[in-house]
Amino acid sequence: MKETLNLLPVEVKAGLPKMGKFYYLFLGLSAYIVLMTGLWSYKFIAVKRLDAETNKLNKQKMELQQKILPPSPVVVVPSVEKGISEAVEKAPQWSLIISDLSIIVPENIWLSSIESKEDKGIRQMNIKGFSKTQLEVANLISSLESSRHFYDVQIVFAQKGEKDVTFELKARLKWT
Repeated sequence: MKETLNLLPVEVKAGLPKMGKFYYLFLGLSAYIVLMTGLWSYKFIAVKRLDAETNKLNKQKMELQQKILPPSPVVVVPSVEKGISEAVEKAPQWSLIISDLSIIVPENIWLSSIESKEDKGIRQMNIKGFSKTQLEVANLISSLESSRHFYDVQIVFAQKGEKDVTFELKARLKWT
């Protein structure tokens, strides 16, 4: 029994050319080349459009940059510059003062506040803290007075509590 049924008459079948493997290979290769050429053309056109748009945006960018005015130069008045340099010279070197203070403070004293104020041209530091004994506060005062950064150390108050002594000191600062 035959698996396929041919509806064409035998004469027609005999007249058809015999198509081989190369025919189908050529047909497939041609379709592939046409498809690749079409895709390449599409991408080429898209790139051209992007280049045109990029050029247009670059021109707009250049026009806008030309419209922007450069900032005006800052003019420094000599008297202002001199005033700034004088102020910098008068300012204390806080890093040295705090470093020296950290060395001066005895082991059993804890500082809770350090404030610096200028009153009538004299820079003062208020130092608040607490200690275990009043003797340690006296040692702190002695250490501050022997320091190169502090002079005229005064006790604002020293109050003995249940566990510790709370104190506040006032000391004047040396600038040099």
